[in-house]
Amino acid sequence: MDNGGQAIIEDGAIVIRVPLDALPMVLEGAWAMRKFDTRYKITDADEFAKELTRALNREDEQGTTAIHELFDQAILNCLESGAFGIDEHEQQTA
Repeated sequence: MDNGGQAIIEDGAIVIRVPLDALPMVLEGAWAMRKFDTRYKITDADEFAKELTRALNREDEQGTTAIHELFDQAILNCLESGAFGIDEHEQQTA
Protein backbone atom coordinates (compact mmCIF):
# COMPACT_ATOMS: atom_id res chain seq x y z
CA MET A 1 0.00 0.00 0.00
CA ASP A 2 1.22 3.46 -0.75
CA ASN A 3 0.89 5.83 2.17
CA GLY A 4 -1.73 7.92 0.36
CA GLY A 5 -4.50 5.40 0.79
CA GLN A 6 -5.93 2.13 -0.38
CA ALA A 7 -9.26 0.71 -1.50
CA ILE A 8 -9.98 -2.88 -0.45
CA ILE A 9 -12.90 -5.28 -0.33
CA GLU A 10 -13.70 -6.10 3.30
CA ASP A 11 -16.74 -7.93 4.68
CA GLY A 12 -18.73 -7.47 1.46
CA ALA A 13 -17.99 -3.73 1.13
CA ILE A 14 -15.54 -1.51 -0.72
CA VAL A 15 -13.55 0.28 1.97
CA ILE A 16 -11.31 3.25 1.24
CA ARG A 17 -8.67 3.99 3.85
CA VAL A 18 -6.41 6.99 4.01
CA PRO A 19 -4.22 7.18 7.11
CA LEU A 20 -4.51 10.59 8.75
CA ASP A 21 -0.73 10.90 8.83
CA ALA A 22 -0.77 10.54 5.03
CA LEU A 23 -2.97 13.62 4.50
CA PRO A 24 0.01 16.01 4.25
CA MET A 25 1.50 13.80 1.51
CA VAL A 26 -1.85 13.66 -0.30
CA LEU A 27 -2.11 17.44 -0.13
CA GLU A 28 1.46 17.88 -1.41
CA GLY A 29 0.73 15.50 -4.27
CA ALA A 30 -2.32 17.53 -5.26
CA TRP A 31 -0.20 20.69 -5.17
CA ALA A 32 2.48 19.04 -7.33
CA MET A 33 -0.23 18.03 -9.84
CA ARG A 34 -1.39 21.68 -9.92
CA LYS A 35 -4.83 20.93 -8.46
CA PHE A 36 -4.64 24.14 -6.37
CA ASP A 37 -3.45 27.65 -7.15
CA THR A 38 -2.23 28.11 -3.56
CA ARG A 39 0.01 25.76 -1.60
CA TYR A 40 -1.39 24.65 1.76
CA LYS A 41 -0.11 22.72 4.76
CA ILE A 42 -2.10 20.69 7.27
CA THR A 43 -1.58 21.96 10.79
CA ASP A 44 -3.97 19.54 12.56
CA ALA A 45 -4.65 16.27 10.71
CA ASP A 46 -7.42 15.17 13.09
CA GLU A 47 -9.33 18.44 12.74
CA PHE A 48 -8.81 18.60 8.98
CA ALA A 49 -9.95 14.97 8.61
CA LYS A 50 -13.27 15.88 10.25
CA GLU A 51 -13.75 18.72 7.74
CA LEU A 52 -12.71 16.50 4.84
CA THR A 53 -15.13 13.75 5.91
CA ARG A 54 -17.97 16.27 6.05
CA ALA A 55 -17.04 17.51 2.57
CA LEU A 56 -16.95 13.95 1.17
CA ASN A 57 -20.42 13.25 2.57
CA ARG A 58 -22.01 16.65 1.79
CA GLU A 59 -24.90 16.34 -0.67
CA ASP A 60 -25.58 18.84 -3.42
CA GLU A 61 -29.09 19.81 -4.54
CA GLN A 62 -29.53 16.47 -6.36
CA GLY A 63 -28.26 14.41 -3.41
CA THR A 64 -24.89 13.73 -5.03
CA THR A 65 -21.73 13.64 -2.92
CA ALA A 66 -18.03 13.76 -3.77
CA ILE A 67 -18.02 10.01 -3.08
CA HIS A 68 -20.61 9.48 -5.83
CA GLU A 69 -18.42 11.48 -8.21
CA LEU A 70 -15.34 9.46 -7.22
CA PHE A 71 -17.19 6.21 -7.96
CA ASP A 72 -18.56 7.57 -11.26
CA GLN A 73 -15.01 8.37 -12.40
CA ALA A 74 -13.60 5.04 -11.18
CA ILE A 75 -16.38 3.10 -12.95
CA LEU A 76 -15.71 5.04 -16.17
CA ASN A 77 -12.00 4.21 -15.86
CA CYS A 78 -12.89 0.52 -15.42
CA LEU A 79 -15.14 0.56 -18.48
CA GLU A 80 -12.50 2.30 -20.59
CA SER A 81 -9.92 -0.32 -19.62
CA GLY A 82 -12.18 -3.28 -20.43
CA ALA A 83 -13.10 -4.35 -16.89
CA PHE A 84 -14.47 -7.82 -16.29
CA GLY A 85 -17.76 -8.48 -14.48
CA ILE A 86 -19.79 -5.75 -16.18
CA ASP A 87 -21.85 -5.71 -19.39
CA GLU A 88 -24.16 -3.29 -21.14
CA HIS A 89 -27.70 -3.44 -19.80
CA GLU A 90 -30.23 -4.69 -22.39
CA GLN A 91 -32.57 -1.77 -21.56
CA GLN A 92 -30.86 1.47 -22.57
CA THR A 93 -33.70 3.94 -22.02
CA ALA A 94 -33.97 5.79 -18.74
